[in-house]
Amino acid sequence: MKPTLLFILLFAGCISTAQQPLSIPVENMLSDFDLLRKSMEEAHGGLYRFASKEATDARFDSYRKKIPVIKNNREFLIMLMQVLADTRDGHMRIALDENTLAAFAKAKAFPFSILIEGNRTMVLYNETTTDTTIKPGAEILTINGKKTVDLLQLIYPKLPADGYIETGKQKRLEQAFGAFYWLFIDSTDQFAISARDLNGKNINVTLPGILNSDREKNRNDNKVNARVIANLAKLEGPRENISLQFLRGNDIAYLRIRGFQGNDFYQQIDSIFKAVHDKKAKAFILDLRGNGGGTDQYGAWLVSKFVTKPFHYFDRIHLTTLNPSFTSFTENSLQDLRNGTVADPKGGYLVTPKLHPGVGEQQPGEFPFTGKGFVLMDGNTFSTAADATALLRHLTKAIFIGEESGGGFEGNTSGLNAQLTLPHSKLRLRIQMYEYFNAVTVTEKGRGTKPDHFIPKRVNDLLRGVDAPLEQAITLASKK
Repeated sequence: MKPTLLFILLFAGCISTAQQPLSIPVENMLSDFDLLRKSMEEAHGGLYRFASKEATDARFDSYRKKIPVIKNNREFLIMLMQVLADTRDGHMRIALDENTLAAFAKAKAFPFSILIEGNRTMVLYNETTTDTTIKPGAEILTINGKKTVDLLQLIYPKLPADGYIETGKQKRLEQAFGAFYWLFIDSTDQFAISARDLNGKNINVTLPGILNSDREKNRNDNKVNARVIANLAKLEGPRENISLQFLRGNDIAYLRIRGFQGNDFYQQIDSIFKAVHDKKAKAFILDLRGNGGGTDQYGAWLVSKFVTKPFHYFDRIHLTTLNPSFTSFTENSLQDLRNGTVADPKGGYLVTPKLHPGVGEQQPGEFPFTGKGFVLMDGNTFSTAADATALLRHLTKAIFIGEESGGGFEGNTSGLNAQLTLPHSKLRLRIQMYEYFNAVTVTEKGRGTKPDHFIPKRVNDLLRGVDAPLEQAITLASKK
């Protein structure tokens, strides 16, 4: 199972507010760095997926040389985040020590939630307690004298993503902009903001930061957010993980899956496709926006409902090692790995269907839908959800609408993982061991599934109560 992506990352709210950040000795930072490097070289399944060993070694060496001038734990954390981001593995992230977590609870962060439209930083919510001058839909031009377009480019390289995909980084930054700003840019609790409202009027104001714990309450209390909150609630629709609606009578089936999870996933999907079959729907809209992934075989099961012939879901799954030296697997787990893998002639191991059925032949589902298909996706379509979109692109004639998926078209590195705690800094991470290769034809390495109709989320649409990607899908589905 791949973990469902948490878009507010563990480190997104983990920023020290101490006036004098704690510092560990240089030799301890070097020791932690060397352990991290050794562990990744030993166990990470896709460390050399996007760069040769020589280039990767040179990158590690370059970072190590910077450690003697690092002043404190915070700078060390930022450097390690950059190291992990450079692997181009979107599942790699750091969880922080308890002291840093506790410190952030007292931090005063940037008091707005945002949407990023291209290089523009747009206000989604005003989460101050008193300001009503900057409303949802305004564009933030500068923060404390720095252009927001430049701030985005400073932060993006430190965020993990599959390959060269930018949409996933954008969504992660949107979800926790205040925390990332505090960590990477400035730990101030005062924000001089220049903005431009919907009428083109320039606004200049200085506002205090807010506690992260107050963000939601402030959002609901500030009257300038009422319209966008109400519209978003309507656009979200049913809150169930899996929901089916019929539109235009029974002509269009609209299925939203928020995550590939739940003990009754197979049964739910089976019953949905029987209902679609019985109602003789002519078109099918599959909505995987915001779906961060989940169980591999659930993705394969969904894809099977759109095909009429046997197919392969994963081409192969590769492991570098079966028993990492820095962690402890149970004997049963080790035995399963030994029995369920074979030696890879190129080095390492290959997973067999005995260990993971996803590498075996998949059978078409009962009551498959073969009519007009449409898939909605965005930068939050990640992990298993990205695998499913890739296979649907490869196997069907579905039309894709929205943004480039946040997960790789060719696959990713995730699944089985080995936990590592760096002894001196107490930073924790999971090193991903399964290097997945989807059974698709890759034409552009390191990218996601590309949309046929690029329609990103925009604040102005939300203010009007419009779901532009869904409306486009309905329009196309309704055409004869």
